[in-house]
Amino acid sequence: MGKIFIFDIDDTIIIHTPEYNDYYTPDAENKTLLELIETLDSEANYAYTNGTYEHGDSVLKALNIKNSFKKIFARDTIPHMKPSIESFQYVHNEIIKGNYQLMNEYYFFDDLIENLNSAKKVGWKTVWISPNYAQHKNYMDIIDYAFPNIYQALMYFNKKMYY
Repeated sequence: MGKIFIFDIDDTIIIHTPEYNDYYTPDAENKTLLELIETLDSEANYAYTNGTYEHGDSVLKALNIKNSFKKIFARDTIPHMKPSIESFQYVHNEIIKGNYQLMNEYYFFDDLIENLNSAKKVGWKTVWISPNYAQHKNYMDIIDYAFPNIYQALMYFNKKMYY
């Protein structure tokens, strides 16, 4: 069974706060974001954003991770936006079309509970990226994993594969 990793962009891969600019990329255990993504045991990685395709593309390029993603799903390339269940079903079906192995595990990384709730409804495992991650116990039926930032999440999934 292969793993498919699907990442939201804004406030998940990049952070929008007064302290950080959009492309703040601290190293985690001396590994860059690119190294952490490239060492995931995944069949494919996808970006899934309510932003435009151009925004998603420019962020992935600026972070030097564009080549690690098979496709970008964006508001101007799909018929519905998150958190609409139709949006998640559409993305799920598009990913299935592009993969020969149908028995995949899907992991969705996002900062918004309502998006994670829809992802859970289509059968995806959910990863909440939020400074409030410790409150995940309030959402046990929605959230499978919770981390303060994308770096901690990726380090966990990289280590998890070796145990």
